Amino acid sequence: MKAVWLAMLMAAGCTANAPTPAYLDDPMYLTDVEPSRLAGTWYEVARYPAFFERDCTHVTATYTPRADGALDVVNRCRRNGVTEAITGVARPDGPGRLKVKLAGVPFAGDYWVLGRSRDGRTLYVGTPTRTAGWVLHRDRRFTEEQRRVAEKLFRRNGYDEAALQRTDQR
Repeated sequence: MKAVWLAMLMAAGCTANAPTPAYLDDPMYLTDVEPSRLAGTWYEVARYPAFFERDCTHVTATYTPRADGALDVVNRCRRNGVTEAITGVARPDGPGRLKVKLAGVPFAGDYWVLGRSRDGRTLYVGTPTRTAGWVLHRDRRFTEEQRRVAEKLFRRNGYDEAALQRTDQR
């Protein structure tokens, strides 16, 4: 199973989503979040499709604070009726930035917090290359209003809002 995730993660640069060219040199707007506020399970309710998540449904990310200030990570997805999981560590790398090192993957990925809802129940996460992004929520629901907010936030950060896809959590 780890080999499957590794192959998919290494191919992540080959995603279907392309950054909006007009914004490639523009800065991204990051939101600082205390790592401890990420603790618990988040449901991926929408995403900019990354190759390694092809055919994934019921995607979750669970973060557990560590004594060193980092977070243990467990990412799960259901693919063809089988639940897959990969573990790792997320380390703060500046305001709104995390370096995530997943087991068996030879490099750490950059995950940037682009925003969060006022109530703290929704996170918008992207990558500096603008080729992948995720809307994480504390429950499985994702309303049309929440989708419009997500599209606007990602567009502000150079993403093509039309490429945002709902993640099946049913």
